[in-house]
Amino acid sequence: MNKDIYFTREYGQVNELIEGGESIFYELRSRHGHITLGAIKREIDTLIDGERYFDLTTPYGYGGPVIHECTDPRQLLSEFQECFTRFTRDNNIVSEFVRFNPLFQNQEPFRELYDISHIRNTVGTDLGCSEDIFQSEFCSTARRKVRKLLRNEKISCELKRGFDDIEEFLDIYNETMSRLHASEFYYFDREYFYGLKRQFGRQLFTTSVYYEDEIIAMGLYFISGDIIHDHLNGTRSRYLNLSPAYLLKYTAMNWAKDNGFSVIHYGGGVSNSEEDSVLKFKKRFSNATEFKFHIGRKIWNQEVYDRLCLMNGVDRETEFFPAYRADGGQKKKVAV
Repeated sequence: MNKDIYFTREYGQVNELIEGGESIFYELRSRHGHITLGAIKREIDTLIDGERYFDLTTPYGYGGPVIHECTDPRQLLSEFQECFTRFTRDNNIVSEFVRFNPLFQNQEPFRELYDISHIRNTVGTDLGCSEDIFQSEFCSTARRKVRKLLRNEKISCELKRGFDDIEEFLDIYNETMSRLHASEFYYFDREYFYGLKRQFGRQLFTTSVYYEDEIIAMGLYFISGDIIHDHLNGTRSRYLNLSPAYLLKYTAMNWAKDNGFSVIHYGGGVSNSEEDSVLKFKKRFSNATEFKFHIGRKIWNQEVYDRLCLMNGVDRETEFFPAYRADGGQKKKVAV
């Protein structure tokens, strides 16, 4: 059973608020195996002959169809294709966009069903690669900054399970998004964070860097089996010169290693470029631990897809998917 938090029904439900749609959790169980698929069903503004249509997208982060049990791969995948095709037809689903999970590589069995592309890599800290993870996975710049922070008697860092410090995190996170001139999408509603806490409780933890008695940086993490996902982070603008984010990563790494976890996954950048600044920062904590990140595209109703493109005045061959949303103000950059 693949129990990653991104594959759960509950994660999709929490993400309804920020994705502007309805969470669906499709499940196929048969004598040949077990597949689940979580997605957000979004309404398409344009009507076709007076009828409403929808598309599917992966909730913020990763997801897609995943095989939990399998006795006959060929039969199981054939059943899934037949049953899910019927589901999309019955629910007026036009297209589907998937961000597959880099740690599970769950795209592999579904290559004949989706148009799958490897677009970039994500990175993480391998907690089992050596006895001294700090030395082997953190780059020299990161090690130097961490040591400087540890020597500063005014600075400390703590880790808390359960995400009881939502308001403190939200304040720092929103300040960070303002400084970065982030798009509106990234200003997650307060209820999103409370939803995470309600659904996942002690599967969440935060790291907090203090300067004397003031919290100056925070990180929010997910626990999924023996995996930790680094979800969101923020730093007070007036303390950027201290580089407290390095101590967040160091504290999480030590705790994760001491508690038997295998990897901390940071994700990737906001673009496909190797020079992406977000990716380059994350690589400072990942010497050689990379995961291939794939996306999947599927047009479930070609006729309606083409008509939507025509009615919205967009080229259906554009790189953006689904094409009919390309000029609808719905593009967003997502660090994954």
